[in-house]
Amino acid sequence: MKRLLLVAAILTGAMPGARAQFASYVYSSQDILIGANIVQSGGVTGKGVTFGVIDTGVAAPWIGFSGGHVASTPTSVCVITPTCTQSLAVTDDNGHGTFVASEIIGSVPSAGFVGVAPGGNVVSVKVLNAAGSGSYNDVASGIVTAVNRGAQVLNLSLGPFVQNAQMIAAINYAASRNAYIVFAGGNSAQALNNGVNITGLTDAAIQHLMFVGSTNAQKVISSFSNTPGKGSFVSTTGKVTAYDSMWVMADGENIWGASNYSTKQYGYSYITQMSGTSMAAPQVAGALGLLISRWGFLMNTGTAATILELTASRMGNNAVNITDGDGFLRVDLAFQPIGALQIPVNGKLTPLANAQIVSSSAFGNLGKVSAVLQNAVAYDSFQRDFAITLGAAVAAKATTAPSVATAQVSGAIGGGARSLTDLGHGAWFATSFSGTPMSPLLPGMGDHPNPGLIVDPTLPPMNQWSVAFSQQGTYIGIGQGSNVALALSDARWGTQSAFFNGDTDTSGALLALVPAANFGAIGMKLSEQSHVFASVLAADGTTLAGLVPNGVRAKGAALGYTVAPTKHWQVSVTTSALKETNMMLGSTSSGYLGLAPSTFTASVGIGTNIDLGEGYQLGFDASVASTAPAANPNSLITNTSRLTSAAFGVAVSKSDFFAAHDKLGVAIKKPMRVYAGGANVALPVGTDDFGNPVIQPTRASLVPAASETDLELGYTRPLGRVTSAGITLMYRNQADNIPGARDAAAMLKFNAKF
Repeated sequence: MKRLLLVAAILTGAMPGARAQFASYVYSSQDILIGANIVQSGGVTGKGVTFGVIDTGVAAPWIGFSGGHVASTPTSVCVITPTCTQSLAVTDDNGHGTFVASEIIGSVPSAGFVGVAPGGNVVSVKVLNAAGSGSYNDVASGIVTAVNRGAQVLNLSLGPFVQNAQMIAAINYAASRNAYIVFAGGNSAQALNNGVNITGLTDAAIQHLMFVGSTNAQKVISSFSNTPGKGSFVSTTGKVTAYDSMWVMADGENIWGASNYSTKQYGYSYITQMSGTSMAAPQVAGALGLLISRWGFLMNTGTAATILELTASRMGNNAVNITDGDGFLRVDLAFQPIGALQIPVNGKLTPLANAQIVSSSAFGNLGKVSAVLQNAVAYDSFQRDFAITLGAAVAAKATTAPSVATAQVSGAIGGGARSLTDLGHGAWFATSFSGTPMSPLLPGMGDHPNPGLIVDPTLPPMNQWSVAFSQQGTYIGIGQGSNVALALSDARWGTQSAFFNGDTDTSGALLALVPAANFGAIGMKLSEQSHVFASVLAADGTTLAGLVPNGVRAKGAALGYTVAPTKHWQVSVTTSALKETNMMLGSTSSGYLGLAPSTFTASVGIGTNIDLGEGYQLGFDASVASTAPAANPNSLITNTSRLTSAAFGVAVSKSDFFAAHDKLGVAIKKPMRVYAGGANVALPVGTDDFGNPVIQPTRASLVPAASETDLELGYTRPLGRVTSAGITLMYRNQADNIPGARDAAAMLKFNAKF
């Protein structure tokens, strides 16, 4: 019978006086060279994978095989075939197989000895005798036996690989059971199979087959290593696959590994060194085991070998070639995505791009949505799932300087924004002109020196403005920016109410959620006891560009009626409607993180203002809104339930408090906040046995985890006929409905009329 010689495992130096003391040595430097240590530190150790070591046998009692990682009932051809020599008993009487197994699953952490896949298990099949030789039939039988015993990755540190019917049939069988097969490339410093093509393997077998050459620790090809050469496999379907595309390199010189030597004193605790492609091959087998341990479906898709081949570091001319094949094995690179990551949306994979949610204050920081998205995965071109920080794509309304409180008291928005001229006889004229508003950090500007707010470069300068005039209860005002609620309040009461210089009127809170809108408001007296008021706003790409994605629009309107049951008591009712496209209560979203393609919100507000006499006025206002979002199948957030939100505030003002014509105002407000509602998230969380995305339907509450409370104190007094001064203090607790956020501001103001 024709013999098959073991690939020369050059014993370069059994440790002199072999010892059981491991602590002074680091034996697994090849793990660092191939990046296996990085993968292991991430918790992937090959657990659950069974390796078939088809060799000279394995000394299972070796110290690094503890914990039952080597099958307790090893097999040899003495069991497989009816006749064999004593040297083919199950004991490793050569040492080669024990060494190979230790490179794959050995583990003596205290000594720094760690195999590539220390969490795996080994099925040992002895097919070579004490001299390291055996027959093609024996090896072929060993392949079949290992696969039948559950081996998923077969290591054959033997050769040379030649055309042989029994071997071809065994490899085809192994591949039909989805097993991967790794062969040592050979130590004859020649081309694989002398460049002759090999036929008979199926396409699946070729896909599952790898060859390994040897380098030194500097990644220079070993003098003894075979090369892939110019030959090819020609499959049973006629497909031609060059040897070099199936060939990778690994360190095969002076490698430390287990010895089968045992003494009464030290038992199986010895180590030795060997060199050869036999020592390089187990590293590739271990790498395959790590891949299928992490992504089990690679057993069914048969693409683990291709991943290692694609991610090997090119050598020589930096291309796949007939000397180095695909290059040097890099396990760490094999665990990185190949190709652009994609995310499954509505049954289709979508590129992982700049999708984002920018939350309005009504939703807080959308912490519960962010927490759910934090568990999302995306998929590379091999269908492998990778954790992504999708939760970071949910951005809260920025609360860093200049803060909302600062903006209000300094005249950027709100009651402090106006420059008021009292025309006498109940008439006044007001303007505001506060400059370009600050906006949240935009996508693609992560290197901006201010990580919170930036001046939006896409908007014209000084775009936040308003003009208003009121006379005897008739009011008209227009503007652009964030002061629509203030304009609505002025139109609503027809006089200087308790809400006049503050930001406590909440019936306009719904419309105020839209940033940078064009707005107008009007109020008209119907009688001495009643008047009507209305407001409209519109926002689109011309006002929102840069702040939000393209295609975002909003249109809103409010209509109300104010009546005075008595001379000193006013009651007002407001109805509002807001139609948003790619927005929801002022929150903007895009791409596969779209909250809703469109939403409609209706709001009802009721307020009262009481003149208590002697300059005191008391105001109370509250509003509640209901939002109906449209379903969004082209988003991970597939649909959102009906939302309920509300706001309320109380204000007290006193004229002539310390001096004639001065005014003191105190207010407390709960701004617009969502109180009920949730979103359904089609969350990709992993893969099934065939690499298909696993989608986990998940419910995320849209109710903020905190509730903002605003306190405001303002005082103004005249200093002379044309001058006045004032102080404004504002404090926001749980600012923008974000847990732990606080926002405070104080400002002294001086006004002079010219």
